[in-house]
Amino acid sequence: MIDTRFTTALQIVVNVAVDGQRGVRSTSLTLAERLNTNASFIRKLLSPMTTNGLLNSAAGNGGGIKLARQAADIRLSEIYRSINADSPLWNARDDVPGICFVSNNIERLSNSLSKQAEHAVLETLDNVTVADAIVELQRLDEEREASIEPPHP
Repeated sequence: MIDTRFTTALQIVVNVAVDGQRGVRSTSLTLAERLNTNASFIRKLLSPMTTNGLLNSAAGNGGGIKLARQAADIRLSEIYRSINADSPLWNARDDVPGICFVSNNIERLSNSLSKQAEHAVLETLDNVTVADAIVELQRLDEEREASIEPPHP
């Protein structure tokens, strides 16, 4: 099963940032509706991002979810780290009987590759801010709009 926590967390943060720009209040319920998921899953993802200083959350009528810092000051790597903590990209099988050089060493190889891939992912995400993501999403939307053919009369 493919883990969608990071992409969901990214979508949460970007929605909160855009809502903040527009003066619209974000809540776990409104975010859940937009992301086609349930509010408890949204709250589960909000918790580490709040703890790690990416978002602020306040309960009640005047409450809601806001960015804790400017969108230009939040790197996507921070979102990734908040959501994934110490979870590797993948786990090696540790139940393989050691009967040859492959089975004796595959776990170590797999763990090494996972660390290298994780480093590359974090390096890429560290070069992109939430503000950059918003600009790119707007560009992609303009590109998508331009590719839609107008209806023929």
